[in-house]
Amino acid sequence: MSNTKELTVDVRGSLCPKPVIETKKVSDANPSAVIITIVDNEVSRDNVEKFGKSRGYGVDIRQDGKDFYLTMTPNANSAAEICEPMSYGNRVILMTKDYLGEGSEELGRNLMKTFWVCMVEADVKPSKIYFINSSVKMVVNDSVHLENIKKLADLGVEIAACGICLDFYGVKEELGVGSITNMYAITDSILGDNIIKL
Repeated sequence: MSNTKELTVDVRGSLCPKPVIETKKVSDANPSAVIITIVDNEVSRDNVEKFGKSRGYGVDIRQDGKDFYLTMTPNANSAAEICEPMSYGNRVILMTKDYLGEGSEELGRNLMKTFWVCMVEADVKPSKIYFINSSVKMVVNDSVHLENIKKLADLGVEIAACGICLDFYGVKEELGVGSITNMYAITDSILGDNIIKL
């Protein structure tokens, strides 16, 4: 163990998903290193622990005051698993509104911001994301989500927005990422692919 590199990820003061995302970045770049992630709340502790175990790490947790130190040690064959390249699932995501879930739209818009951050960091990406109805507001130039959706497009995810919907909201000229599509193409994809509606 003396030759094993140890890396520290200090994310005290951060709420999820940031501790998991930052730990994942270090894990992806250094699959054979021992990673020590420091968090200061139980939710982040639990989520980082789950991440570590899902990646095949042995996870040891030590508490010092309000801080938690999660030491993640790669198992013999976990480094190979961690090094697997990003893959694209056969799933198509149909975005139907500009907020996530039902109930409070304000909460749903905050959840949507976190959703796109997590989608960029996910190991498996969808093959396509279609935007219809008010969700087209997320792919226009002044959208708070545009940067992350552009990252997905750069990674090879097909992004397409409904032309009728863009016209309805008067934002067709403001499209900031992806292409304009039509309901026939969207319907054809829905019927032929593994669709997830959000």
